[in-house]
Amino acid sequence: MADLDRQRYERLLEEMARREAPVVIRRKTESWLQGFIDSALRVLTLGGQDRYLTDYVTTLGTTIWVPATWEDWSYRARYKVLRHELVHVRQFERYTWPGMVLIYGFFPLPAGLAWGRAMLEWEAYAVTLEVEAELDGLAAAADPALHEEIVRRFTGPDYGWMWPFEGWVRMRIAETLTAISRRPPMP
Repeated sequence: MADLDRQRYERLLEEMARREAPVVIRRKTESWLQGFIDSALRVLTLGGQDRYLTDYVTTLGTTIWVPATWEDWSYRARYKVLRHELVHVRQFERYTWPGMVLIYGFFPLPAGLAWGRAMLEWEAYAVTLEVEAELDGLAAAADPALHEEIVRRFTGPDYGWMWPFEGWVRMRIAETLTAISRRPPMP
């Protein structure tokens, strides 16, 4: 299984490198901007988001910024996260940098009712559920602990309390699981 996970991860890295605009992975510790974002998030969330540099992966354009411990993560975990982050790469391509800054950061509000951020993140979390089902089966995607983690991220400080409607997040999870369960099994 570990060898298959490594091969899957390496194939994804190759696909990322072959794109017209290659996607690169860089460590957050290499960037002063990432340190600034970490400091700003700590202030804006009153210390609620204090793991930006150490636990979170962030996509800006075609660069995926990872924590220093990235290489310690399993190939499977890295693959799953990259699939989520590649959704954000495509969003940057679709909406452009200025568009993403406006949609993700300010529309309609930077916190509480950050509809734009919630929609962009939901698109990526739907892929997270799909990848869970693809690799670990529908039961893994239907795991209540995973759902609670997603709800917590949407409604808590991780994304600056972007969306207060837990029921909406749960409904989207249920809709996505229904859609996944109706797909024909992968060969």
